[in-house]
Amino acid sequence: MTQPPAPRPRLLPAEHGSWAFLLLPTLASLALRFSLPAIGLLLCGFAGFLGRVPLRRIVRSSKPSTFDRNLIVAYGLAAVLGLGLALRAPRWDFLWMLAPAVPLGTWLLRVDLRGGVRSLAAEWTAVALPALLGAAMVRTGQGSWVLAAVLAAGSFLSLAAPLAYLRFRLALRRGGRASVSAVVLVHMAAAAVALYMQVTLGLRWLWPLWMAMLLLRVLLEPVIEPAIPDAKALGLRETLVCMVSALALVISTQGL
Repeated sequence: MTQPPAPRPRLLPAEHGSWAFLLLPTLASLALRFSLPAIGLLLCGFAGFLGRVPLRRIVRSSKPSTFDRNLIVAYGLAAVLGLGLALRAPRWDFLWMLAPAVPLGTWLLRVDLRGGVRSLAAEWTAVALPALLGAAMVRTGQGSWVLAAVLAAGSFLSLAAPLAYLRFRLALRRGGRASVSAVVLVHMAAAAVALYMQVTLGLRWLWPLWMAMLLLRVLLEPVIEPAIPDAKALGLRETLVCMVSALALVISTQGL
């Protein structure tokens, strides 16, 4: 009797929302300050992002496949190539923006390999890492420190707040207990920081207004829409929300 073919190894992360975490801050940085070194950093980010999948299988398997080992080598070479492009930047001070990513990424990788990536702390860390990467990409394109910092903070808030709301709605759909007050506080903090950056740094009004609208959504949507959509619909909707947030942030940071 012939054996059924072995299942094809997964090449892409199963967490579909993580694509938004990676792409929105980095694409926003390219829109603000495009440069070849920034492309190099993005290549490093992709190598690390995709490399988690075969690395997870290698760590958890008693007999790692040659396919996964070759993938790790390929992603490692891509990271080296990307770093080489990044170091062609006129200044290397962008490395300061990446310094916090080392301990954060190490912790997240350990959590990921142990299967704990669904915790809020891990998911917020997964948001923070691309935000730091995007800020470093801005510096390689000779953007100001202010612009880099605004992009890092703005990207994090634009992703972290909808993520907290998504987790809240999913918990309710699954019949669990979730506190809306915690989600409201997160959105209040995000809106307050956005307003502060507008007042002190001269941001345009679009992104702070959008963050205030997200706070209003948290307060009104559970009343207007008591029936909670399924997980796929919620995930798609929050991805669109994050895309609008990224566009609003790019428009609002013009001129910094």
